[in-house]
Amino acid sequence: MSIQAFKKQLALQVANHSIYVWGGSGQLCKDVTEEWIRKKEARNDGGKHADEAVAAWRAVMASPYKDVARVFDCSGYISFALMQVGALDKRRDCDGLYSKCDPTDELRDGTLLFRVNKENPNDETHVGAYFGGMQYHSKGRKDGVVCEPFKASYWAKFGWFRGLQDKEPTHQYVKVKGGSVRVRSGNGTKYPSIGTVHRGDLLPCFGTDDRDPYWYMVKYKGQDAYITSNERYTELIWKL
Repeated sequence: MSIQAFKKQLALQVANHSIYVWGGSGQLCKDVTEEWIRKKEARNDGGKHADEAVAAWRAVMASPYKDVARVFDCSGYISFALMQVGALDKRRDCDGLYSKCDPTDELRDGTLLFRVNKENPNDETHVGAYFGGMQYHSKGRKDGVVCEPFKASYWAKFGWFRGLQDKEPTHQYVKVKGGSVRVRSGNGTKYPSIGTVHRGDLLPCFGTDDRDPYWYMVKYKGQDAYITSNERYTELIWKL
């Protein structure tokens, strides 16, 4: 899918002050606990970085970003962004992401960046993405998800993810993720239902309502309507 849609997803997590936790794959900070973080971190170096991860989580939970910040490790961040634009089917680790790339020496917008194990150059250990002289990656517990100036010496090799393309998508849709979801005449449950959509259904979307970002503005059976933006029930996708 679109390179620019991929960039928007990466940038959104920077803007939302998302944090780094080993094994994180996009969980909302408000939905996890200290116990969950420590269990995840225990799988890496015996949990010696757990205190840093917990401190970052506590800081964001005390900030204005507590409702939007997410939890990622490096491959979780890149996988999440690729999945959001329909370029990847499921979360992959660094090796898995590289296996879906064509190796390249060319640095252009959308190129994936990889660090490797010093003792094994075929073992990818960290991943990011390049755009316009900047590198996006979930850097670590102290830094979280960042966009910073590109540093060539930081990375060992580049890859072009085969699911990305230069052509921009032209249509935005809301996709129903599961069950049955009501479509309403206004942006809230106080408005009457005008129909029901089901898992896999697509509705043309015109963005979120400025008055209430928890509702998408859609077209339903030829009329303007609204549907919840709760990610348990719907997701925003782009199609060519």
